[in-house]
Amino acid sequence: MKYTIMTAIAVASLTATASWANTPDEVPNSVRLFNINGYSVIDDEHVLLRGGGRRHYLVTLQNECRGLNFGIRMTTSFSARTTIHHPTMEYISGASFGRCYIDTIEEVDDADTARALIETRAEAAEAAENS
Repeated sequence: MKYTIMTAIAVASLTATASWANTPDEVPNSVRLFNINGYSVIDDEHVLLRGGGRRHYLVTLQNECRGLNFGIRMTTSFSARTTIHHPTMEYISGASFGRCYIDTIEEVDDADTARALIETRAEAAEAAENS
């Protein structure tokens, strides 16, 4: 019985992978994280992770996560050095806000670039709503 379940899970995961391969626009981009050693909260939906070698990674959460600014410690579901292929399976967590699932992770030049990117995306979303 347990082998039947394991086979079904394996087939389902292969089917999901195959369906992603058929739609290249929906294939999640992977990002390689190097020595994550700090973070800055931008707003309730965005966190900037700092890594070694002056690297910065903009994390966009799936939903607003109230209380991000009030936490002293934040943890991630991934290690400080890793490659993330499917960020929607990952999360950040803290005592003051619980667990918040990640939508995207992308490398950016610095905090100002991250803020500008967030603003540009917000303006584009607002324009799309109004049209």
